[in-house]
Amino acid sequence: MSKSMDCEHIISRPAEIASILSFLQRHHSPITVHFRGLNQGYLSLVLAVDRKEQVFYLDELNPPSGHKRALAGEEFSVRGAEEGISIFFSHCKVLKVIEEDEGAVYRVGFPNTLMHNQKRDAFRAHVMRSLEVPVSLLAYERQQSMSARLLDISSTGCKLEFETLVEPPFKPLEIFEEMTINMPEFEKEVTLPVEARHAIYNEHKSKTTCGFRFINVNGATQAEIDRFVIFLQREARRLDMR
Repeated sequence: MSKSMDCEHIISRPAEIASILSFLQRHHSPITVHFRGLNQGYLSLVLAVDRKEQVFYLDELNPPSGHKRALAGEEFSVRGAEEGISIFFSHCKVLKVIEEDEGAVYRVGFPNTLMHNQKRDAFRAHVMRSLEVPVSLLAYERQQSMSARLLDISSTGCKLEFETLVEPPFKPLEIFEEMTINMPEFEKEVTLPVEARHAIYNEHKSKTTCGFRFINVNGATQAEIDRFVIFLQREARRLDMR
């Protein structure tokens, strides 16, 4: 088994912070904003980075209730992830709100420090058909939830199979605010936001497969996912399927 190794750094140089924020911007990576004292998370995107002024710009928060808190100057933290790299920083405040036709944009100063954590060599475990791990997906922009079967899973993402040709088709990097994975062997389920990646539509079999990347995973949920991956790998060994 390839073990997932974490490489963690605390970054304080503005030039490095600018590079990491620009990385999130280039990849259109969704981030989650948490205001101090609240469990509610608000989704956003890094729209631009100004290295000279040491500020960056965030898209309007979703759900919209976050806009009032941004206007009030409440302190918040930011979490983001892309390609196995997770990013966290805190003690931020909106310096200025720019009202545009397509919504508000928030001007925010660089954090003093930024935590940069990279996962390497994530092991991907295949799910035996005998286990039947059901998954449901919910995107606020879609009309109804979707059901699927888990094909494989790693610490950073998974692949699902849908018993239909998904309509409308998955958008590039489409965000699903809730993916719920039922883990029958543990009598547990986990719910977390995900991002759709590469989808394959099999018209002959009327099925869709799609890969998803986990985003903004909290520690408790990550621990459950990692435990499930290890369980699947042990089951594969036991059944001599590897």
